[in-house]
Amino acid sequence: MLMRTFLDKMRDLKLEEVAARSQTLPESELRARLADLPPRAPFAPALQRGPGQRISLITEVKARAPGRENVASLDLGAVLRDYEAGGAQAVSVLTDGHYFGGALETLEQAAQETALPLLHKEFIVHPYQLLEGRVRGASAALILAYYFSASELQEIVAQAEAWGLDAVVECSLEEELPRTLEANPRILMINNRPIASLPENPKQTYHLGSVEVTPTWWKQFPELRAWKSQPSVTLVSASCIGAAADLQLLESIPCDAALIGNSVMSAPNRVQFLQALRNGAPTTRAS
Repeated sequence: MLMRTFLDKMRDLKLEEVAARSQTLPESELRARLADLPPRAPFAPALQRGPGQRISLITEVKARAPGRENVASLDLGAVLRDYEAGGAQAVSVLTDGHYFGGALETLEQAAQETALPLLHKEFIVHPYQLLEGRVRGASAALILAYYFSASELQEIVAQAEAWGLDAVVECSLEEELPRTLEANPRILMINNRPIASLPENPKQTYHLGSVEVTPTWWKQFPELRAWKSQPSVTLVSASCIGAAADLQLLESIPCDAALIGNSVMSAPNRVQFLQALRNGAPTTRAS
Protein backbone atom coordinates (compact mmCIF):
# COMPACT_ATOMS: atom_id res chain seq x y z
CA MET A 1 0.00 0.00 0.00
CA LEU A 2 1.36 3.39 -1.01
CA MET A 3 1.96 5.90 1.73
CA ARG A 4 -0.52 8.76 1.77
CA THR A 5 1.21 12.09 1.45
CA PHE A 6 0.49 15.56 2.75
CA LEU A 7 -0.71 16.49 -0.74
CA ASP A 8 -3.13 13.55 -0.76
CA LYS A 9 -4.56 14.81 2.50
CA MET A 10 -4.85 18.33 1.11
CA ARG A 11 -6.59 17.05 -2.04
CA ASP A 12 -9.32 15.46 0.06
CA LEU A 13 -9.66 18.58 2.15
CA LYS A 14 -9.87 20.90 -0.85
CA LEU A 15 -12.49 18.78 -2.62
CA GLU A 16 -14.59 19.02 0.53
CA GLU A 17 -14.12 22.79 0.62
CA VAL A 18 -15.10 23.19 -3.03
CA ALA A 19 -18.21 21.06 -2.55
CA ALA A 20 -19.28 23.15 0.44
CA ARG A 21 -18.50 26.59 -1.01
CA SER A 22 -20.07 25.85 -4.38
CA GLN A 23 -23.37 25.19 -2.61
CA THR A 24 -23.33 28.76 -1.31
CA LEU A 25 -21.69 30.39 -4.32
CA PRO A 26 -22.26 28.38 -7.52
CA GLU A 27 -19.60 28.28 -10.21
CA SER A 28 -22.04 29.93 -12.61
CA GLU A 29 -22.16 33.00 -10.38
CA LEU A 30 -18.38 33.18 -10.19
CA ARG A 31 -18.22 32.97 -14.00
CA ALA A 32 -20.76 35.79 -14.27
CA ARG A 33 -18.54 38.03 -12.14
CA LEU A 34 -15.60 37.72 -14.53
CA ALA A 35 -17.00 40.25 -16.98
CA ASP A 36 -17.00 43.05 -14.41
CA LEU A 37 -13.54 42.46 -12.96
CA PRO A 38 -10.96 45.24 -13.23
CA PRO A 39 -7.67 44.24 -14.86
CA ARG A 40 -4.84 43.10 -12.62
CA ALA A 41 -1.15 43.65 -13.20
CA PRO A 42 0.17 40.76 -15.34
CA PHE A 43 2.27 38.27 -13.39
CA ALA A 44 4.78 36.76 -15.83
CA PRO A 45 6.10 40.01 -17.39
CA ALA A 46 6.87 41.37 -13.92
CA LEU A 47 9.24 38.47 -13.29
CA GLN A 48 11.18 37.86 -16.48
CA ARG A 49 14.88 38.55 -16.08
CA GLY A 50 16.73 40.16 -18.93
CA PRO A 51 20.48 40.04 -19.60
CA GLY A 52 22.40 41.60 -16.74
CA GLN A 53 19.33 41.97 -14.56
CA ARG A 54 18.94 40.77 -10.99
CA ILE A 55 16.56 37.95 -10.13
CA SER A 56 12.98 39.05 -9.37
CA LEU A 57 11.52 38.56 -5.90
CA ILE A 58 8.10 37.07 -5.15
CA THR A 59 7.40 37.64 -1.48
CA GLU A 60 4.76 35.57 0.26
CA VAL A 61 1.97 36.28 2.72
CA LYS A 62 2.12 33.20 4.95
CA ALA A 63 1.13 33.48 8.61
CA ARG A 64 2.31 29.99 9.45
CA ALA A 65 3.37 26.59 8.07
CA PRO A 66 3.22 23.08 9.50
CA GLY A 67 5.25 23.14 12.70
CA ARG A 68 6.08 26.83 12.38
CA GLU A 69 4.49 30.20 13.19
CA ASN A 70 5.76 33.15 11.18
CA VAL A 71 3.60 35.86 12.78
CA ALA A 72 1.31 35.71 15.81
CA SER A 73 -1.11 38.14 14.14
CA LEU A 74 -1.15 39.09 10.46
CA ASP A 75 -1.11 42.82 9.71
CA LEU A 76 -1.59 42.48 5.98
CA GLY A 77 -1.30 46.17 5.14
CA ALA A 78 2.01 46.48 6.97
CA VAL A 79 3.37 43.32 5.34
CA LEU A 80 2.45 44.53 1.85
CA ARG A 81 4.00 47.95 2.45
CA ASP A 82 7.19 46.26 3.59
CA TYR A 83 7.24 44.10 0.47
CA GLU A 84 6.76 47.09 -1.80
CA ALA A 85 9.47 49.08 0.01
CA GLY A 86 11.81 46.08 -0.10
CA GLY A 87 11.55 45.87 -3.89
CA ALA A 88 9.33 42.83 -4.46
CA GLN A 89 8.10 42.38 -8.03
CA ALA A 90 5.08 40.24 -7.04
CA VAL A 91 3.33 38.79 -4.00
CA SER A 92 2.16 35.23 -3.34
CA VAL A 93 -0.86 34.94 -1.04
CA LEU A 94 -1.36 31.54 0.57
CA THR A 95 -5.09 31.06 1.14
CA ASP A 96 -5.23 27.69 2.93
CA GLY A 97 -6.51 28.23 6.44
CA HIS A 98 -5.93 24.80 7.96
CA TYR A 99 -2.13 24.70 7.90
CA PHE A 100 -1.03 28.13 6.68
CA GLY A 101 -3.31 30.65 8.34
CA GLY A 102 -4.63 32.01 5.05
CA ALA A 103 -8.03 32.86 3.60
CA LEU A 104 -9.58 33.94 0.33
CA GLU A 105 -10.50 37.17 2.10
CA THR A 106 -6.78 37.83 2.60
CA LEU A 107 -6.24 37.57 -1.15
CA GLU A 108 -9.15 39.93 -1.78
CA GLN A 109 -7.82 42.45 0.73
CA ALA A 110 -4.32 42.23 -0.76
CA ALA A 111 -5.75 43.09 -4.19
CA GLN A 112 -7.23 46.24 -2.68
CA GLU A 113 -4.03 47.28 -0.91
CA THR A 114 -1.29 46.69 -3.49
CA ALA A 115 -0.87 47.09 -7.22
CA LEU A 116 1.74 44.32 -7.33
CA PRO A 117 0.74 41.16 -9.25
CA LEU A 118 -0.72 38.52 -6.94
CA LEU A 119 -0.23 34.76 -7.07
CA HIS A 120 -3.11 32.75 -5.61
CA LYS A 121 -1.14 30.06 -3.81
CA GLU A 122 -3.47 27.21 -2.95
CA PHE A 123 -3.80 23.44 -3.32
CA ILE A 124 -5.86 23.72 -6.50
CA VAL A 125 -7.61 20.50 -7.44
CA HIS A 126 -10.70 21.92 -9.22
CA PRO A 127 -11.35 24.76 -11.71
CA TYR A 128 -13.75 26.32 -9.19
CA GLN A 129 -10.71 27.38 -7.17
CA LEU A 130 -9.26 29.19 -10.19
CA LEU A 131 -12.41 31.29 -10.37
CA GLU A 132 -12.31 31.95 -6.63
CA GLY A 133 -8.84 33.40 -6.93
CA ARG A 134 -9.56 35.37 -10.09
CA VAL A 135 -12.63 37.14 -8.74
CA ARG A 136 -10.68 38.11 -5.62
CA GLY A 137 -7.93 39.81 -7.57
CA ALA A 138 -5.32 37.20 -8.39
CA SER A 139 -3.09 37.65 -11.42
CA ALA A 140 -1.87 34.05 -11.36
CA ALA A 141 -2.71 30.66 -9.88
CA LEU A 142 -0.42 27.94 -8.56
CA ILE A 143 -0.96 24.51 -10.12
CA LEU A 144 0.76 21.54 -8.47
CA ALA A 145 1.93 18.96 -11.00
CA TYR A 146 1.36 16.27 -8.36
CA TYR A 147 -2.40 16.46 -8.85
CA PHE A 148 -2.53 16.18 -12.65
CA SER A 149 -1.43 14.05 -15.59
CA ALA A 150 0.23 15.82 -18.55
CA SER A 151 -3.06 16.14 -20.43
CA GLU A 152 -4.89 17.31 -17.32
CA LEU A 153 -2.15 19.89 -16.73
CA GLN A 154 -2.65 21.21 -20.24
CA GLU A 155 -6.38 21.47 -19.62
CA ILE A 156 -6.22 23.31 -16.32
CA VAL A 157 -3.48 25.63 -17.54
CA ALA A 158 -5.63 26.49 -20.57
CA GLN A 159 -8.63 27.05 -18.31
CA ALA A 160 -6.68 29.38 -16.04
CA GLU A 161 -5.44 31.40 -18.99
CA ALA A 162 -8.94 31.60 -20.47
CA TRP A 163 -10.09 33.20 -17.21
CA GLY A 164 -7.28 35.75 -17.23
CA LEU A 165 -4.81 34.01 -14.94
CA ASP A 166 -1.18 33.13 -15.51
CA ALA A 167 -0.72 29.47 -14.55
CA VAL A 168 2.35 28.73 -12.42
CA VAL A 169 3.03 24.98 -12.59
CA GLU A 170 5.05 23.64 -9.67
CA CYS A 171 7.28 20.56 -9.47
CA SER A 172 8.92 19.36 -6.28
CA LEU A 173 10.04 15.86 -7.38
CA GLU A 174 12.15 14.88 -10.36
CA GLU A 175 9.52 12.42 -11.58
CA GLU A 176 7.02 15.28 -11.97
CA LEU A 177 9.24 17.19 -14.39
CA PRO A 178 8.64 15.18 -17.61
CA ARG A 179 4.85 15.56 -17.59
CA THR A 180 5.17 19.20 -16.59
CA LEU A 181 7.46 19.95 -19.51
CA GLU A 182 5.12 17.99 -21.78
CA ALA A 183 2.40 20.45 -20.80
CA ASN A 184 4.84 23.27 -21.72
CA PRO A 185 3.78 25.87 -19.14
CA ARG A 186 4.74 29.51 -19.57
CA ILE A 187 5.77 29.63 -15.90
CA LEU A 188 7.51 26.73 -14.17
CA MET A 189 8.22 26.76 -10.45
CA ILE A 190 10.71 24.36 -8.91
CA ASN A 191 9.99 23.85 -5.23
CA ASN A 192 13.25 23.20 -3.42
CA ARG A 193 11.26 21.49 -0.69
CA PRO A 194 10.04 17.98 -1.71
CA ILE A 195 6.46 18.73 -0.73
CA ALA A 196 5.07 15.97 -2.96
CA SER A 197 6.81 13.29 -0.89
CA LEU A 198 6.02 14.61 2.58
CA PRO A 199 4.10 12.28 4.90
CA GLU A 200 0.46 12.98 5.70
CA ASN A 201 1.37 14.73 8.96
CA PRO A 202 4.53 16.63 8.06
CA LYS A 203 5.30 18.82 11.07
CA GLN A 204 8.75 17.33 11.63
CA THR A 205 9.74 17.17 7.97
CA TYR A 206 8.00 20.10 6.27
CA HIS A 207 11.05 22.35 6.30
CA LEU A 208 13.51 19.91 4.73
CA GLY A 209 15.03 20.97 1.44
CA SER A 210 17.84 22.99 -0.14
CA VAL A 211 18.06 25.90 -2.54
CA GLU A 212 20.60 23.82 -4.46
CA VAL A 213 17.76 21.72 -5.91
CA THR A 214 16.99 24.27 -8.63
CA PRO A 215 20.55 24.62 -10.04
CA THR A 216 21.05 20.86 -9.71
CA TRP A 217 17.98 20.19 -11.82
CA TRP A 218 19.14 22.82 -14.31
CA LYS A 219 22.44 21.03 -14.80
CA GLN A 220 20.96 17.53 -14.69
CA PHE A 221 18.02 17.82 -17.11
CA PRO A 222 18.68 18.96 -20.70
CA GLU A 223 14.93 18.98 -21.32
CA LEU A 224 14.58 21.71 -18.69
CA ARG A 225 17.23 23.77 -20.46
CA ALA A 226 15.46 23.16 -23.78
CA TRP A 227 12.16 24.38 -22.30
CA LYS A 228 13.85 27.55 -21.02
CA SER A 229 15.29 28.28 -24.47
CA GLN A 230 11.79 29.22 -25.63
CA PRO A 231 10.92 32.92 -25.68
CA SER A 232 8.78 34.37 -22.89
CA VAL A 233 8.94 31.46 -20.44
CA THR A 234 9.66 32.07 -16.77
CA LEU A 235 11.57 29.88 -14.32
CA VAL A 236 10.88 30.37 -10.61
CA SER A 237 12.68 28.81 -7.66
CA ALA A 238 10.72 28.51 -4.40
CA SER A 239 11.40 27.60 -0.76
CA CYS A 240 14.59 27.34 1.31
CA ILE A 241 15.68 30.84 0.22
CA GLY A 242 16.78 33.09 3.04
CA ALA A 243 20.30 34.37 2.39
CA ALA A 244 22.06 36.55 -0.15
CA ALA A 245 24.15 33.53 -1.16
CA ASP A 246 20.94 31.70 -2.11
CA LEU A 247 20.00 34.43 -4.59
CA GLN A 248 23.53 34.49 -5.97
CA LEU A 249 23.35 30.73 -6.55
CA LEU A 250 20.05 31.08 -8.41
CA GLU A 251 21.42 33.96 -10.46
CA SER A 252 24.19 31.67 -11.71
CA ILE A 253 21.57 29.95 -13.90
CA PRO A 254 18.78 31.48 -16.03
CA CYS A 255 16.34 31.59 -13.12
CA ASP A 256 13.97 34.54 -13.40
CA ALA A 257 12.46 34.76 -9.93
CA ALA A 258 12.74 33.52 -6.36
CA LEU A 259 9.72 32.96 -4.14
CA ILE A 260 10.52 33.79 -0.52
CA GLY A 261 8.04 32.95 2.23
CA ASN A 262 8.94 31.91 5.75
CA SER A 263 12.23 33.80 5.96
CA VAL A 264 10.82 37.17 4.94
CA MET A 265 7.55 36.80 6.84
CA SER A 266 9.39 36.10 10.10
CA ALA A 267 12.15 38.68 9.61
CA PRO A 268 12.24 41.34 12.37
CA ASN A 269 12.59 44.02 9.67
CA ARG A 270 11.28 42.80 6.32
CA VAL A 271 12.47 45.80 4.33
CA GLN A 272 16.04 45.49 5.59
CA PHE A 273 15.92 41.73 5.05
CA LEU A 274 14.93 42.12 1.38
CA GLN A 275 17.48 44.86 0.82
CA ALA A 276 20.18 42.67 2.35
CA LEU A 277 19.22 39.84 0.01
CA ARG A 278 19.53 42.20 -2.93
CA ASN A 279 22.74 43.88 -1.83
CA GLY A 280 24.57 40.71 -0.92
CA ALA A 281 24.84 41.63 2.76
CA PRO A 282 24.91 38.81 5.33
CA THR A 283 21.48 37.44 6.14
CA THR A 284 20.23 34.49 8.12
CA ARG A 285 19.46 31.41 6.03
CA ALA A 286 15.93 30.27 6.86
CA SER A 287 13.64 27.51 5.68
